[in-house]
Amino acid sequence: MKKSDSKRRRLFPLICLMLTISLAGCGSRRPRAPQIRTVAEMREEKEAETETAAEKETKETDKVSPGSGKNGDLYLEKREMEDLNDPEKKCEIYLPKGTEINEGYGFYHQHGIYLSAFVNRVEGEEPFEDYFTLMQEYLSGPDMDYADLTFSGVMENGDDRYFIYTGRYVQYDGTPCEIRMLEYMSVQPSNNYVNWSFELIAEEVDEETDLIIGALEECYGIDLELFKRGSSLPEKEALETYTFKENGTNPETLDGYQYFGKAVMADYNGLGVCPVIMPKGNYTNMENSHACSFLHGVWMTADVEEFYMGNLMTELKSNMDTKYGFRSSDSEKIRNVWKSSLLQIPGFENAFYALLTYEKKEYNGEYTKRVEGLCYMQYDQKHYIALEIFLSEERYDDDTRAVIQELETAYGIELLKYFREDVEETASANREQLITMAQLAGDGSQIVEETLPDTVLWFNATYAPLTYSNGWNWKLVGGIYPTEENIEINKYLLEQSWNIDDRESALDTAEQLKEKGHRNTCQECMDELEELGLLDLEEKEFLKEIKKLEDSKKAGRFQIVYQMYHAGLKPDDMAAWDLCRVNQLYASFYICGYLTYEEAMDASLENSLVLQSMYSSWDDMMEGYLLGYRFWLGDMDADEDSLTQERRRMYEMMLQMEDHPYLLDWNLELKKSW
Repeated sequence: MKKSDSKRRRLFPLICLMLTISLAGCGSRRPRAPQIRTVAEMREEKEAETETAAEKETKETDKVSPGSGKNGDLYLEKREMEDLNDPEKKCEIYLPKGTEINEGYGFYHQHGIYLSAFVNRVEGEEPFEDYFTLMQEYLSGPDMDYADLTFSGVMENGDDRYFIYTGRYVQYDGTPCEIRMLEYMSVQPSNNYVNWSFELIAEEVDEETDLIIGALEECYGIDLELFKRGSSLPEKEALETYTFKENGTNPETLDGYQYFGKAVMADYNGLGVCPVIMPKGNYTNMENSHACSFLHGVWMTADVEEFYMGNLMTELKSNMDTKYGFRSSDSEKIRNVWKSSLLQIPGFENAFYALLTYEKKEYNGEYTKRVEGLCYMQYDQKHYIALEIFLSEERYDDDTRAVIQELETAYGIELLKYFREDVEETASANREQLITMAQLAGDGSQIVEETLPDTVLWFNATYAPLTYSNGWNWKLVGGIYPTEENIEINKYLLEQSWNIDDRESALDTAEQLKEKGHRNTCQECMDELEELGLLDLEEKEFLKEIKKLEDSKKAGRFQIVYQMYHAGLKPDDMAAWDLCRVNQLYASFYICGYLTYEEAMDASLENSLVLQSMYSSWDDMMEGYLLGYRFWLGDMDADEDSLTQERRRMYEMMLQMEDHPYLLDWNLELKKSW
């Protein structure tokens, strides 16, 4: 595991905890407290335990209480908090009087101050710096809806660290609000840490609020003027300058790019190394497998993902559908939600993007345009870059257009025309001379390492929707390379789904499909309905009869057969369902070693010639395939959410690919070429 990945995963529980405890509050006990000391004085107390009584008396004489004349001791008290992982260890921290402490956590919610604290064992200032970086990413993203965000940066206070952020947002009831938040890490003499934070709730402040904030300000020696009544939020930050990180990964300069640079990313284990182009902004954070940047209103993240069972199109579609559903459901604040189809990215073997646009009600009650984009690019057999983009009209400034233009050039996508209605031409003057992500990643040429004859590719195309539903590659026989792992996967699938575990059972199954398959089952259903006298009933009467069946799958198949009968279709019209699967099985038999490559291709040729003679085009074949698939499922209604329609959408998505299987001529002369 690389250092930054390990660091990110160590930090994640801390982030979740800090975000969680900031959402809960408790009551208001007011135990008696000793006189206030500053944080530095509290450390000195611990360090002075070995001093003599006389030395202590002399030292205390020279101190000035931070609460003198300021009523600090009326509002704060030194409290003891235990480390849940080591109850013998106690941490001391100054908190407002009335703070409830229970099992290592402290909560205070009075006078418009919402404070939480907990003992943290994640050591060192580095995790706190990482927490600050991830908070910038989290709060700036599309799901948090903050406007006019400002961040102080991580500030030092002796050994302690803290940062402040502010912004505006809209509550669920539509009420505009401000956020003013402090995050503080207090270093303990025991080398433990107490993390505390507080937020000011403007509508709840009263005459005591400023006194409590003043006591915290004096005790900790930090400036909290921003949290006092009558103070204004800082102006929105300008993000023109990229801050170089001495101990981090920094995007390198790319010729011709003003705002973007190049960095290298890899997966969690340091594998699948690939370059990535990211903005160089104040918020840019590059790690091994994750990058985030926010520059002139353009928010972007990039992650290295590894293929398991999904594929680019299914993953992209699923994630975009989720975003669309989430945005559409928020009718109180969001209107005019629109989702694009999957769009091909030029220059890649396998890369797509999709866009979501809508208008969102901001804190001032006005609606502004937003664009969210997902862009997935496969760059080797196991890995792909998942890019997420967020544009908000509220954050648009004089440089935003130029940043978006460079982004469009780098990734070969279109964004600006969906974001700004006044844009006619988005290409920058030197766009043709700039290097692109596709060129840096090798044009996607490393994805497929072999070129198959057109006849074999034609075989592969017959079962390509299944290949892609498995997350595999249609240009490979069987969709995958015959590695040891893939052989075991295929053997398992054949045994579980087909009861095939050797050459004999493999050949028997293929022959059964070619001779009978679901065409035979369909004919049996049709004969049974005819014998029962149900085929000629009116549809309402027919449906009433089949609803009496306890077997819902059989009822579904009966309905499909009824519809076929009245549409003039015959069981042989679904032959593609059987014969396409025969080709897929022959490929799997080769991968598993039940057939040689030549045997599998010879058998596929014989089968494909029959299939080709039965249909007139790929679309015609696919209708037969989907008819058989629906019959196999017993998919009675085949509505929009059905598996049948999902398989159809898979075919339609493949047609959007730059180099999709169905560019092959249906009437290609199929001949032995292996």
